[in-house]
Amino acid sequence: MASSHHRTDTKGIVAAIATLLVWSTAFSGISVVVGPGGGYGAGETALLRFLVASATMGIIAVFTRMRLPKREDVPRIALAALFGITLYHLGFTFGETKVSAGAAGLIIATGPIWTALLAVTFLSERFNKWGWTGVALAFSGAAAIAFGEGGGVSFEPMALLIMMASLATAIYFVIGKKPLRTYTPLEFTSYVIWIGVLPMLVFLPGLVQQLPAAPTSSTLIILFLGVFPGALAYFMWSYALSRMPASTTASFLYAQPVLVMSVAWVWQGTIPGTVTLVGGVLALAGVILVQTKGRPKGEITVAIATEPKERAAVRELALETMSNMSAHLDLPADYFDEELASFDEWYGGHKGRALLASVDGSPAAGAVFRSWGDGDAEMRRLYVRPAFRRRGLARALVRAVVEEAAGLGYRRVVLITSDEFEGATALYESEGFRAIEPYRPAAARAAIALGREL
Repeated sequence: MASSHHRTDTKGIVAAIATLLVWSTAFSGISVVVGPGGGYGAGETALLRFLVASATMGIIAVFTRMRLPKREDVPRIALAALFGITLYHLGFTFGETKVSAGAAGLIIATGPIWTALLAVTFLSERFNKWGWTGVALAFSGAAAIAFGEGGGVSFEPMALLIMMASLATAIYFVIGKKPLRTYTPLEFTSYVIWIGVLPMLVFLPGLVQQLPAAPTSSTLIILFLGVFPGALAYFMWSYALSRMPASTTASFLYAQPVLVMSVAWVWQGTIPGTVTLVGGVLALAGVILVQTKGRPKGEITVAIATEPKERAAVRELALETMSNMSAHLDLPADYFDEELASFDEWYGGHKGRALLASVDGSPAAGAVFRSWGDGDAEMRRLYVRPAFRRRGLARALVRAVVEEAAGLGYRRVVLITSDEFEGATALYESEGFRAIEPYRPAAARAAIALGREL
């Protein structure tokens, strides 16, 4: 079964655009603070900014009674924090001591190229000839920017720090995808900010010395950077990343240079030089080429999981939705033990099935069903990873389950869902499911039993 249905994730798009608008102010703000008369060093600026961001997220955590991350997830979250907070912001802030805000924005805009290259290397995505052409254009443009900032044919080494920051944030996007399947954007944002600020504490002695002597205006700018381009923007970006693929979310960054240069022109009265602008045009052209024509069209397939690798992928998807249920429904730790121990028996053999939906070969969604009662097939663990939602995968899986259950001789497909799961009831009803008497206890609040005759 295949489908090419795509839907626009409006909430994710709005969050990404809002993030860019807020982030764009950071380039000029940092340039002012670390520039002549700003009163702060680069490391001290980054530290104070994220101390403020950490305090902001801490206040929110208290009021929302935020849960702590599971111990086994901490290493991956810490790695995301290292790249997305520590390395990105130190490289970016130190780089702006020599590179203008507009040029920094142009270099950071190459981030989608790094993200795409990482996806090709680690996520089995592919480039066509247009994609590789775009990569070459983007890096040529970035090199031109570095020379333009050095003046004439002189190379500005600090531009390399901003390029490294661009790579760091791309790694953050990729690493952050898995935790965002388990934790909410607010939780994940808090974790990475709290952890990411810790290595910056090496600049604490300098901050203690600079804070009393720095201009009040610079301190207020850093406070603004911590609350808005720091805490708020990272939350909105994590929200967007949880709803869209990493490469799609990162593609919004190519609009940022225009916003950054507009803010720099209004705030600082600066416009990048000719060489820098030409390099920026090349870099953005490369990014746009990669994002629009650089990959083969995504192919969606839904099939019965028969191979060990496929069944392992379905089990992993089931574990993700179980983790979400545990977190949101306060289930006991052993609630899913019996199902996990019997996974292959329940969802395999002659009467059970595990179905896997893939996008370009990458596991994206899954569902399982087993025998229940007298002639019923119970569908369970329908789950679509956030990055692949709004593509029709859930509907394709429902139809595949119905078709397979009918082929196995079942007379009815039954399931239990809840109005708490956005859009679930409407989806099932549009596929012919109707309310039935509850046939077993359910974990979800406001549980609804549905069935479809075959």
